[in-house]
Amino acid sequence: MTDEPIRRRGGSALAEPEAIAFALCALLFRRGKTDGRYAIEMAELPEAMGIHPADLQGALTLALERAWLEYVGLVLALRAAGIYVAKMTLDLPR
Repeated sequence: MTDEPIRRRGGSALAEPEAIAFALCALLFRRGKTDGRYAIEMAELPEAMGIHPADLQGALTLALERAWLEYVGLVLALRAAGIYVAKMTLDLPR
């Protein structure tokens, strides 16, 4: 068994969206609460993550499917599972 990620036909690693989703949860948690939520405006997200909006799409889809994140109007917010993921990613007590 190798440590290399499994590749899709397009050449991107299968784990890439999940890794971005983990980083996204950690980013929202580190930013702290705004109006009682760990959240960010969607317009700020690409710059805050430092990646192109198209690259975020797969991670957003994955995180929403796993109930780590939710949309609250034009804001993306962490749900309880996303807070757990963020703490796990940042190696904080859960």
